[in-house]
Amino acid sequence: MAIQDKLATGRGKYTPDYPELGTAPVSYEDAISEQFYRDEHEAIFRRSWLKVGRIEQIPKTGRYFTRELAGLGSIVVVRQADGSVKALHNVCAHRGNKIVWQEHPAEESSGSCRAFTCKYHGWRYGLDGKVDHITNPEQFFDLDRSTLRMPELHCDVWAGFIFVNFAEHAEPLRAFLGDRFGALDAFPFDKMTEHYGYKTRIKGNWKLSIDAVLEWYHPPYVHGRFIDPDVAKAEKLVPPIDSYHYDVWSNHMLTSVPGPPPLPPREPGALGPAQRNQKWIYKLFRAGLFGPDDVPDLGELPDALNPGDIKAWGNDSYWLFPNLSVQIWARNYYITYQYWPDAVDSHSYEIDIYFPPPADAAARLAQELVAASTIEFAMQDSNTVEATHQALSTRATRRFHLSDQELLIRNFHKVIRDAVAAHTAAHD
Repeated sequence: MAIQDKLATGRGKYTPDYPELGTAPVSYEDAISEQFYRDEHEAIFRRSWLKVGRIEQIPKTGRYFTRELAGLGSIVVVRQADGSVKALHNVCAHRGNKIVWQEHPAEESSGSCRAFTCKYHGWRYGLDGKVDHITNPEQFFDLDRSTLRMPELHCDVWAGFIFVNFAEHAEPLRAFLGDRFGALDAFPFDKMTEHYGYKTRIKGNWKLSIDAVLEWYHPPYVHGRFIDPDVAKAEKLVPPIDSYHYDVWSNHMLTSVPGPPPLPPREPGALGPAQRNQKWIYKLFRAGLFGPDDVPDLGELPDALNPGDIKAWGNDSYWLFPNLSVQIWARNYYITYQYWPDAVDSHSYEIDIYFPPPADAAARLAQELVAASTIEFAMQDSNTVEATHQALSTRATRRFHLSDQELLIRNFHKVIRDAVAAHTAAHD
């Protein structure tokens, strides 16, 4: 059920429309319990579809990249001769050596090849993972070559995003995504190939990072230096709480937020009234915190965008369970945020920003400014996450007190707890 602007129409708060979520304080034990972390890993990350890359990373036969996924292992994603994509466990059938790596085994790599060769004893595997060469085969005993391979895991592609699933039996990716994501099939992700990536490690539970971007309660305080150093002014510049759109379905979520009003057209290099009060850097690069001023024409866009019909729409943040956000911006670019836990108190945070190829140097500078601003915003959030985890781990307080603006946080933690409880019950 979609929630419309109820506060704007005087119909009350959003959260009561989801009675299954309740309104009581929420336990944060799921963010600090070692046992819950272990259960969560088995119940969720080993059984969900996980985005690992984009199809543009492997444009031709033999192109590959590796991913090092904590607790899940190393995998190789490779383009096949028929154009399909396979994901293989990065392990040799001989003595379990990691096969694909360059200077440092723990680092991710990419490249192009006709076959994968183990650096330890020279066993070789085709792009499909099947062994095609064994060194000194006569020295072995009753080898069944048909069973020797780099183990394959479930792999599928949606809208150019490559997903894998580590479960023995996995539901189809399309079923996992549901109709809401299917409605984004027509979005021109493939036209946005100018890529900026950033990755860091955060000393805090992965869910706390997601909490930080599921609400717009914090920007005047965490991001005040970007909005306005005067907190009172910053509070007024953040869109009011009745101007958002929330939607919760299955295990996935959506939040749409307003942005600045569309800028009037003007000649290149000219400054309109909306720009005269901005910092000189925005005037020069013709870009602000919400994207380039000059929005590229990508053709017809899907009707699924801005489902809440928000005035001066800024972006739609689609949250794909368990750890991915696809954030589509009205200025015709998109960002993905992804969170990979490696311990109860540590996770890897990946930000990938995609623009259409810039038409000229000014457009490129505008994109670089937006990328730098996005990363700075993310690091401000990350500092808060580390501070939150340090305080929560003392258990001096044991509950979150969530406002109506934090509806999606309430839902997110419930979905995680329910998934772990269901898995635990099934395996007791």
